[in-house]
Amino acid sequence: MNNKTFIIVMVVLAFAAGVSLRLYQSPREDAALKVKVADFPKEIGEWKATDIPLSERDYEILETRNLILRDYKNPKGQSVYLYLIYSEDNRKVSHPPEVCFIGTGATVTDEKKVKVINSIVAKSLVVENKNERQLMLYWYKAGNFFTDKYLKQQWKVAMDRTFGKRTSGALIRISTAINNNDQAAAFDLLKHFSGLIEPLLPKYVP
Repeated sequence: MNNKTFIIVMVVLAFAAGVSLRLYQSPREDAALKVKVADFPKEIGEWKATDIPLSERDYEILETRNLILRDYKNPKGQSVYLYLIYSEDNRKVSHPPEVCFIGTGATVTDEKKVKVINSIVAKSLVVENKNERQLMLYWYKAGNFFTDKYLKQQWKVAMDRTFGKRTSGALIRISTAINNNDQAAAFDLLKHFSGLIEPLLPKYVP
């Protein structure tokens, strides 16, 4: 092995060691900084929420209790479901939702990338289960960085921690029923709701 090859190998190994050290530091270091996602407002403008309970098995699979699943309703009776999961030290909690849907027997169709508001690009899915159809939008957060791609979020968190910056991760998912086969109306509703929650995310999901 010549000197140049040796140096390259050592740099790669040192970098890998740094990544491992940052990613697997003790969760106790993050305990004092724990963010409670349950503090996210239950009233946002005209929308009022009801918590949807999860089972102990759900919490075990997700590897955290720091999440919410809520049904937000407006005076017109329209519902938007908000799923928000957050972790300061476990990057696995924000895995792609498609994994869960397929496991429950639902069918995912019409998968695409959409611009929701100026700061948010999300992944759009139509989820069909029996006679129900829902439009779902989701995106990831890593610090102040938003992305529709899971791997980009994971890379951002890993790189920040490698260089000493504490960056947490979150998954934001909203969905609503597609009524009368009007997917455009469902998208407009979710787009409106996204604009309401976006200013709240830095405070409640830092």
